[in-house]
Amino acid sequence: MRALHNIMRSSWTYRVLAFLWMGVIFWLSSKQSLPTPDLFRGQDKMEHAVVFGILALLFALSFKERKGKTLGKRLLIVTFLVILYGLSDELHQHFVPGRDPSFWDLCADAVGGFLAAFFFLRRVENRSRQEVASLS
Repeated sequence: MRALHNIMRSSWTYRVLAFLWMGVIFWLSSKQSLPTPDLFRGQDKMEHAVVFGILALLFALSFKERKGKTLGKRLLIVTFLVILYGLSDELHQHFVPGRDPSFWDLCADAVGGFLAAFFFLRRVENRSRQEVASLS
């Protein structure tokens, strides 16, 4: 049990999970259409935000805390990585019959990634501050 705990705390584990999740995104983007029911307006953008928010969370978990790496720097790096992959995803869709690249999908990817990273990293930073304060 302790070995599993140590594996899940490893930054490499989350990097591997991030790359696997990127593979899932690529596979989904390779489909001409996805069998999802149309439940509400803007559902597609919400789905993009959630999928890329998960990717941002995995990226954020893959970075170990280091002195000098502020919340802003880490947030910028994670958001940049998510946008970069979102851009490659939209480019990939240009070559898939029945799919079209969309600037608004990329915006949804970026917003979802940013929000997920922001709330997660802020929580981690607040927890670290509380631990330091309790030691004083």
